[in-house]
Amino acid sequence: MELAFKIGALAGEGAFVAGRTLGRIFARVGYNVVGYPEYPSLIRGGHNAYQVLISDKKINSPREMVDVVIAVNKEAVLFHKDSLNKGGILIYDATINDEKFNIREDIKKVKIPAMRIINELKASPKMKNTVFVASALAVVDFDLNVFLEMLKEEFSRKGEEVVRLNQEVAKKAYEFTKQSIGKPLLELPKIGEASPYLSGNEAVGLGAIKAGLKVYAAYPMTPASSLLHFMVQKAKKHNLTVVQTEDEIAAANLAVGANFAGKRAMAGTSGGGFALMTETVGMAALAETPVVFFLAQRTGPSTGMPTWTEQADLFQALGASQGDFLRIILAPGNVEEAFYLAGEALNLAEIYQLPVILMSDKFLAESHFTAKLDPNKIKIKRGKLVLEGLPPLKPGEKFKRYELTEDGISPRTIPGVPNGEHVATSYEHEEDSSTTEHFEERAKQVEKRWEKKIVHIKKEELTKPKVYGNSKIAIAVWGSQLLPALDAQQMLKEEGIEVSILHFHWLFPLFKENIEPIWRGFEKIVMFENNSSSQFSRLLRAETSLFPDVLVNKYNGRPFFPEQMKEVMKDLINSNFSKKHVKVTQEKENYEYYKPWRYKI
Repeated sequence: MELAFKIGALAGEGAFVAGRTLGRIFARVGYNVVGYPEYPSLIRGGHNAYQVLISDKKINSPREMVDVVIAVNKEAVLFHKDSLNKGGILIYDATINDEKFNIREDIKKVKIPAMRIINELKASPKMKNTVFVASALAVVDFDLNVFLEMLKEEFSRKGEEVVRLNQEVAKKAYEFTKQSIGKPLLELPKIGEASPYLSGNEAVGLGAIKAGLKVYAAYPMTPASSLLHFMVQKAKKHNLTVVQTEDEIAAANLAVGANFAGKRAMAGTSGGGFALMTETVGMAALAETPVVFFLAQRTGPSTGMPTWTEQADLFQALGASQGDFLRIILAPGNVEEAFYLAGEALNLAEIYQLPVILMSDKFLAESHFTAKLDPNKIKIKRGKLVLEGLPPLKPGEKFKRYELTEDGISPRTIPGVPNGEHVATSYEHEEDSSTTEHFEERAKQVEKRWEKKIVHIKKEELTKPKVYGNSKIAIAVWGSQLLPALDAQQMLKEEGIEVSILHFHWLFPLFKENIEPIWRGFEKIVMFENNSSSQFSRLLRAETSLFPDVLVNKYNGRPFFPEQMKEVMKDLINSNFSKKHVKVTQEKENYEYYKPWRYKI
């Protein structure tokens, strides 16, 4: 069983505070929780919304339709009344004239005199959200004491009077709602075991810290900014150096410099900021200095819609900087993978001495989820890093920092290691790090750097996609769209339809021999991508010649909702993948292309 709540308000009225609070309340007592924010790129004005989904079973993604809408202002009534399930509940301020909104007859209306409650207690108007959270808890008969305790924890730093007033406001709103409705309007799911409640960005931060991160550099840019904020909060406890640099170029160079000095470092940004970092990506590749770039995608090109989500930066990551060189690109599918892959990214960067790009997106980065993480699964692996003194050098001999080895990986030192002196620049070099423009030496170093892929990287277990389920028909996704896919899979199962999920979290380099045996196990594969041009499908075809049977795209700034994935798969399966459900691309007639989703926000 599950219940979905959505709170809507004017930007600046606290919809996010109320939504996050509601999510934390339910997570604390043992529900599985997903918290999903939506907001325009405005500080004041515009409309914010926050959805909280709770369940007694594992859930992964927000829903297109909800059970309870909490409308702080009249715009929220207008925007969200039609997203209520049949028999849903609309909670709104009693001062709003509901006659103008044509609210469906099946919707149960709960009017709350928010300002009257606040004024009677001589409380601050800022406590309006406390009123609405308490009211939402009342309609489902949830224990108010959990909320009262949370208010105490949240506002104790502001003094006892602020705590007392918030608690009194909550009690009065709760009691008013109870009396108004007579009996609970919705049944709550069963309570389970409490789990941590964290965002995708927080999971990245925790995983990186556990893997030994010591330097984080960034210039603020949505949706990567919250990772910067999180790292600042954790800096003192974990002995981190966190730097908000003057721009993204400085952040990238600072991270490379820190890694050269032996400190694990990462630079974080979004698509526009990563565009500025790309010259440094190439420098790190040529100097074979390990570095991790965290790229949290949003809509583009240019400023696009800066607070909405998309999976359209893959080719930017793939083509970052000029020239031809190896990089690793990872894309976690949920908070658990965000945690573990952040640690793995730091390991891979040092083992293979190259740039690793860890790609998330606004959907995963800023949404909150209950999750169980095992820090013991993250192990620090530093590859061929030499921290002890090296054997004495012969007269005139230099340390071979870029030694030609069988696996393409050379021994690496940091400044101060005796006999390990070398230079690391953006110039091509010989084995001893001396710059060169000698044609044969250039070719040898290029081939050495690619040997890492040919000899070593393809043996990594991580390079294989994950499969969920046993059906011969698969939903294929990469990155965060695993979340709605998992819930769509469950929804279909409840209707007697079995599908598998094929999830790619390792995006580059791709190895046909590691993917094809898994791919060929399916009769039909439907690829869902949160972009307009099916970027990963095109990359997959280029690297492996494999291509999905059907492509499904959504690119309006929102992720797929599981209900949408379910309906697409039902249409295709029930019609036996009939072409009446697809249109043919101009590229090649035997590649079928499902009509893209074009929902307006």
